[in-house]
Amino acid sequence: MRLVEMRRNSIYFLLLIILPLNMIGQTTVKLKEAGSLTLVKIDGQSIQRLVDSVWLVQGNTNIYCDSAYLNKQTNSAQAFGHVKIIDTVDIIDIKADYLKYDGNVRKAFLRDNVVLKDDSATLYTDKLDYDRITRIGTYFDGGKLIDPTSILTSKRGFYNYITKESEFYDSVRMTNDEFYLETDTLFYNTINTDTRSIGKTLGVTQDADTLKTNTGLFYNRQKKYAEVYKGRIFNTEFDIEADTLITDDSLKLYKAYQNITMVSKEDSLTIFGDKAKYDKLNNTAIAYENAYLRKMMQGDSLFIRADTLFSDQSDPDNKFLKAYHDVRLFKSNLQGIADSMSYNFSDSTIFMYQDPVIWANDSQLSADSINIEIKNNKVDKMNLAIKSFVISQDSTKNFNQISGKLMQIHFEEGIIQRTDVTGNGESIYYVLDDNGALSMNKLKCSNMILYFEDNTVAEIRTYQEVDAQLIPGFKILPIDRRLRGFNWRTSEKPKLRDIARHLRYDR
Repeated sequence: MRLVEMRRNSIYFLLLIILPLNMIGQTTVKLKEAGSLTLVKIDGQSIQRLVDSVWLVQGNTNIYCDSAYLNKQTNSAQAFGHVKIIDTVDIIDIKADYLKYDGNVRKAFLRDNVVLKDDSATLYTDKLDYDRITRIGTYFDGGKLIDPTSILTSKRGFYNYITKESEFYDSVRMTNDEFYLETDTLFYNTINTDTRSIGKTLGVTQDADTLKTNTGLFYNRQKKYAEVYKGRIFNTEFDIEADTLITDDSLKLYKAYQNITMVSKEDSLTIFGDKAKYDKLNNTAIAYENAYLRKMMQGDSLFIRADTLFSDQSDPDNKFLKAYHDVRLFKSNLQGIADSMSYNFSDSTIFMYQDPVIWANDSQLSADSINIEIKNNKVDKMNLAIKSFVISQDSTKNFNQISGKLMQIHFEEGIIQRTDVTGNGESIYYVLDDNGALSMNKLKCSNMILYFEDNTVAEIRTYQEVDAQLIPGFKILPIDRRLRGFNWRTSEKPKLRDIARHLRYDR
């Protein structure tokens, strides 16, 4: 038993001797080769001066140079001319004109024409500090990193050999064949090309789309994918702003989220919302969740709100916009509601479907479907189909009414000038004589034309099967005051505040 203990103690004693010797061998900077060696005294220390084909070694680190000073007391070295560091384990190669190396902390301070190269990238700079333990290189007087896809430059930066992560600071520029980027803070991975900027950032794609943000973006060159935070993307055709913008250049698809503003410059059209997609390849856009649009019309704005807005501009001769579900429309002299609608850019016509109602000044217009023709950015004509009904309230609070199968309403400067009724025409309008006496003109006929002055009926022309009554005010019964289908819906008339969220103070 005692013999076993003696052997065990002997093994421990040998390990105590061998391990420090092994560690010294790993941490000591040693001379491997040199053309000549002389001892010189510098600051009272005896230092080896090495000249011609110098080769120093520390563990798996090899240092080559033209000449060097090796200080064994401080375990450090200075190398001059054609300096080269090669690691026999890590695939890394560093070149420079000058090196100061501290073997105790394994830090290399390289200067002038420094080139750090590994299996994924090459770094060029004139001042590089490299930590052999952490495998992190730091440059601080301008540098350039080149990998198979991109070139990155900045005034200061860090490169981690192990993770392949880089950090760039101050006047950062990134260039490749698909994207150009400017920022002051950038994080980059040379393996997966993940790129993240912080703060003010400018980017330009190969298609001349410009990206701007004050908070930063994420970009992956391999996937042709980018995320822009609180920024905008624009070119000569469109301009998109949002809290988050996602671009997928592989699919030519842009997505936007929260507080979106999408501008079609050629059409003077702006779409707002909280979610949107823009298909650049097919030139279509869709917006939903708090979605609405603004169309400029000679100094006035037409606002349209709906659950979903869809714009198709793929055919320059047939560009159109669709809005569906809970559509609300607002213009200074025109408001409307419907379940769905479409707008044709080529002839400036608005089509409204499923229970549409229009309010034009003091008149309410309704039908199964309504289309609005816009000329010179002003409402020129409205066409009402099936169960057409027009109501206006006069100064005495009486309702003038027109109903029929089809109607065509003509406008001048936003005011009704003439209404053509075709099929099942009926009308009620009130008249005040010179003495102020009220009477009601009620008539039925197949077709009629009504002419207006100052938004009141000035003349009626009737055609075929005319049945007319002039009822004095005291003989007007309640049942006579309404045409069949009468429904005064002014409480549903949209207000600008309900549509244009960007104009509201409670956002």
